Amino acid sequence: MDIFQKLFLYLGAAIAACFLLVVLIVLGTAENGQLSVEGLQHLSEPLRSFYAFFQWFVYIWLASGLVLLLRFLKRILGR
Repeated sequence: MDIFQKLFLYLGAAIAACFLLVVLIVLGTAENGQLSVEGLQHLSEPLRSFYAFFQWFVYIWLASGLVLLLRFLKRILGR
């Protein structure tokens, strides 16, 4: 397993775990089992700053996936 595969695998798992935590936090604000815009208003700034920080990890993950895809296509079409 090379660096691109490890990066894609581990960073993908970390991204999924972070999304799960965000979903649990958002669903924890539900009142009577319903989400509303007013109920989520207080989370807008923390989620916006989280997204600004988190998007760079997603870009790295996408770049490593693109490298893996190009390498895979090179092997398949190179025969």
